[in-house]
Amino acid sequence: MDRRSSLRPVAVLSLSLSLSLSLSLSLMLCALTIRSTVAEDPPEPQEYPCGSVPVEGTPVFTGAMGWAKFAFHNPPQNYNPNSWVEVTHPADYIPGVETPIQHTLRYAIEQTTGPRNIKVLVNGEITLRTGLTISNQSYVKITGEFATGSGPTITGSEFRIHDSNNIVLRYMRFRSSINAPNHCARSLLVWGEDEGCNDIIIDHCSIGASRDDNIAVSGKICRVTVQNCIIGGAVKGTSFAGIGSEPTLGFLPNENITFCRNLITNTFARQLIFGSGGRVDFFNNVVAVGATHLELCALDGVNGPKMNIINNFFRTTNVPYWGDRNGLYYEDPIRAKVVEDTSSFGSDELPWSTNEDSIHISGNIFMRRDWKNDLWEEPHTSDQWDFTCDANVQNPDPSGEPNFPTHLKRDTAWTMPSGDTIEDAEDIENIVLNGATNVIGAGCRLPLSDPELDDYDQDLVDAAEVGDRLYPFLAPDNNGFPGIPTLLLPVNGATGVSTNVTLTWQASDETDCYLVGIGTSNPPTLSSQCLEAPCCTGPSQCCTPYNSHDVSSLQGDTTYYWQIVSRDSCGQFAYSEVRSFTTAP
Repeated sequence: MDRRSSLRPVAVLSLSLSLSLSLSLSLMLCALTIRSTVAEDPPEPQEYPCGSVPVEGTPVFTGAMGWAKFAFHNPPQNYNPNSWVEVTHPADYIPGVETPIQHTLRYAIEQTTGPRNIKVLVNGEITLRTGLTISNQSYVKITGEFATGSGPTITGSEFRIHDSNNIVLRYMRFRSSINAPNHCARSLLVWGEDEGCNDIIIDHCSIGASRDDNIAVSGKICRVTVQNCIIGGAVKGTSFAGIGSEPTLGFLPNENITFCRNLITNTFARQLIFGSGGRVDFFNNVVAVGATHLELCALDGVNGPKMNIINNFFRTTNVPYWGDRNGLYYEDPIRAKVVEDTSSFGSDELPWSTNEDSIHISGNIFMRRDWKNDLWEEPHTSDQWDFTCDANVQNPDPSGEPNFPTHLKRDTAWTMPSGDTIEDAEDIENIVLNGATNVIGAGCRLPLSDPELDDYDQDLVDAAEVGDRLYPFLAPDNNGFPGIPTLLLPVNGATGVSTNVTLTWQASDETDCYLVGIGTSNPPTLSSQCLEAPCCTGPSQCCTPYNSHDVSSLQGDTTYYWQIVSRDSCGQFAYSEVRSFTTAP
């Protein structure tokens, strides 16, 4: 008998959050009642906040699953599936400052227009000089599947999809903080703001080496699938570097996200956080080696996820991130701070009073290491709800991990897109980590006769297989703050300096840009505009991404004081010493 299951599409009801909280609550309760009787009916035709629902047809590529599987369902007439823009040059440039370079990835995204296919043929690293964004574009496919060797790796800065629709990313690596001084960049960000993002599918990518969430799906989002990816690793020991998912303030109809057949592993703190009010399907993933595996909350203060957690393989191995509460050996992998009263609570909490009957958990395998006695427990497959942890319960009695309240429990799965094959959890670790017959395992393994991972991903797979931690709790070389700049020229106290002078300093680590203060007062004044503005991408009057700055038209025979302030994209600063020089008469 085939033990795999196939589920059917769901009709999503639209609720208005412009009503009062009490009316919203009653409407939600009504919606829960109605949903059970009309889930199989087609939705009423309407315009959704970020695009109409695609009609089921042929998936965008063989093996596409989840809510975005029908991306490119109705491409415009000027889309030619057989025409390719080729990326053959590994260089990058700063837009608006430097001359565009043809055949680079930035040129293919920012200088070519319209629906198109982008073939990335670079074998090796493409180091971004600044963040690269697909913004307000439609029907764009980007793939590294035709490259040779290990294929393309995007480093240096964040790669973003912003307010775009029908976007496909396949066979790429995104590792933002390799070759990068900055602290805050994610490796891959899908971000809906004004027009929103819809029908975005990310397949066989490797997404890691970040100092923030490796991948974040945020804002006004409709229909996103992340499948067959390796999401893991961090370059800063205390990195929250897993998956982040959050909504705009309000519930979006058709806000549907699928994560399936991914390896999510080896970050210090949370591996995943889902704070959206929409529907999330999380199935056939391997989640290994993390302190908090899967965290649920309501980032808009009202709506937590309506979520299926089905047939995943969890490998919980390390000391509890949140401490040894009540002598516990571990913390359960599905976690939330659950509250009943929503009148005054933080956005990191999950209200059951507005999300009753919203979380379905079934078919998972929980592997757990007793870190006090240094042994593996037998695999846990029953009592699925017992592997949830209500972190808002203090000092539970009897001592033990308190489960989520049963108000949140949904006995049957939310309906899902038709045609998706859900494998048994006992098979999924091998499928995701190693591949199987006619199935390429997770990560950027090019579709060759013998697909292989690069060394970084192979280390993650090897560690996940046995529960090893690759990254220490402390990483002293990356403390999360910009380094202090060391001033070089002019030397302190110099005289006879030209009234047109170049200030130079030694570049500091974890720095996105430098603010330049120069004046006749000690210390020199830095304008509030410069301190509060985003980091610049090119030299301006008081900001530069480089470690030198030209100053002209100074007064003669005058003593000037100068100071450099390093800054990261989080808005954190580090001030150099103040030096002086005197200009020639």
